[in-house]
Amino acid sequence: MQAIATKAVTCPHCGESATISLPREEVDVKVRQSVAAFGDHTTVTCSDGHTYWVYFC
Repeated sequence: MQAIATKAVTCPHCGESATISLPREEVDVKVRQSVAAFGDHTTVTCSDGHTYWVYFC
């Protein structure tokens, strides 16, 4: 069975922590308050309703 790689990220608005799945284990992440025109990313919404984007580098 293959383990799913995860990483903890922090909401840039309120500091709440969230765990996201990574597309591969060795990827770096960048948390942004706005969406970019391109790039592999996921959208996160914290329990306070803040939406932010996590980009995989």
